[in-house]
Amino acid sequence: MTKNKDLESIQNADYQQIREWHKHLNTVLAWRLHSRGFNKRYVKAQNIYYFDDKGNKYLDFLGGYGLNIVGHNHPRLKKLVTDFLEEDIPIFMQAGHLPGPGALAEKIRALTGLDNCFFANSGTEIIEASIKLARKATGRSRVVYADGGFHGKSLGALSITARPKYQEPYQPLLPECTCIPFNDVDALERELKQEDVALVALEPVQGEGGINIPDEGYLKKVRDICDRYSTLLLLDEIQTGLGRTGKMFAYQFEDITPDILALAKGLSGTLLPIGALVTKSSIWQKAFGARKDATQQTSTFGGNNLSTAVALTTFKIIEEEKLAENAENLGKYLLSELKKLQEKHPKLIVDVRGKGLLAGIEFSHPPNIASQLASQATEMMFDENIATTVATVLLNKHNVLTAYTLNNTDVLRLEPPLTACKNHIDELIKALDETLNLKFWRLLLSGSKIMADSILKK
Repeated sequence: MTKNKDLESIQNADYQQIREWHKHLNTVLAWRLHSRGFNKRYVKAQNIYYFDDKGNKYLDFLGGYGLNIVGHNHPRLKKLVTDFLEEDIPIFMQAGHLPGPGALAEKIRALTGLDNCFFANSGTEIIEASIKLARKATGRSRVVYADGGFHGKSLGALSITARPKYQEPYQPLLPECTCIPFNDVDALERELKQEDVALVALEPVQGEGGINIPDEGYLKKVRDICDRYSTLLLLDEIQTGLGRTGKMFAYQFEDITPDILALAKGLSGTLLPIGALVTKSSIWQKAFGARKDATQQTSTFGGNNLSTAVALTTFKIIEEEKLAENAENLGKYLLSELKKLQEKHPKLIVDVRGKGLLAGIEFSHPPNIASQLASQATEMMFDENIATTVATVLLNKHNVLTAYTLNNTDVLRLEPPLTACKNHIDELIKALDETLNLKFWRLLLSGSKIMADSILKK
């Protein structure tokens, strides 16, 4: 435990104390995590592992929903932050220029060919800024987005996040937001023909939608259609960017360039929150280039000197350690092993899919008799999907951390840091195989026992 006096009351707290504190946060979410056995007292994180207070280590195949690119607490980033603070380098300066934001913007320009950056603290802030940018630059107001897409939960981002569960309680959302099927260029062209669309917002691979991969050439066709109708293309690479899919950015597989690129998650180095809007100079100038418009898109904490220094070094680590290449090669091995599991467990696994180290396993629905026998309370506990139960068993029986995708809860996501190696994949596959060998009813009973024990745990 820590020897730092200011950290003592936090880091030395046991799990029960933490549960008490979480009563002042999102109590239902805290209970859901606890009841499903996600109730460990983690005290250390290093590369691909978490460690609990009992000395157990857990393989991280959740990766913070994709933010863990370079591994937990990368030594180079730890030294950077320590040196930064020990040397009393300024972090915040609103009325002046610090080097970090400019250096990071120049690095991103070199990687993308896009000239201007705006930095914030999270992905959803970047989506909000992108909608504003597109509306002002084009003089149009409509936004087209794809079914299954996830762009955030703030009001504007939520307006183009295609899940009624999240949208309906907050109506009316932004007007003139149109949902079309993902991977359907004909549907896209029908909307853009009306010549009133400011922005098309897409993920190159849908993460929360269930790891949905479009047909080869889809993004290139989307790019052509957007050009034809003078509509801006936003590619949301908040989850797919920084090497996750096997290239620095997923759009590079199609040899195109978006008008607006959204980044966050992995940009953080798994240390400090940061998001980036990246766009063409011509678009930026139309929206915010006039003197009167210079303060229309700003952020108090966004683009501070420390978070941008961490992000810049994160890019260097990805390049020097060849993490994108590792993601591509290891991702192929992961997918081939998952397909073998699908062949072995065809009644449980509907599909496996992935690109790089962004993969998903889609499970079948429980037999009808399960729904008939389950009480309302049981359904609430199980979320009516096998993925939740598989994740529960993986964590509590095999020390492997995973979770389902938010917009498709039948899909178990697999997103390890790009520092993973073949042995980690083999460990995951072995744990999955042993879990799925339980078959449906024994799997359900095993998950139920873990949940019951967790609920009764004092």
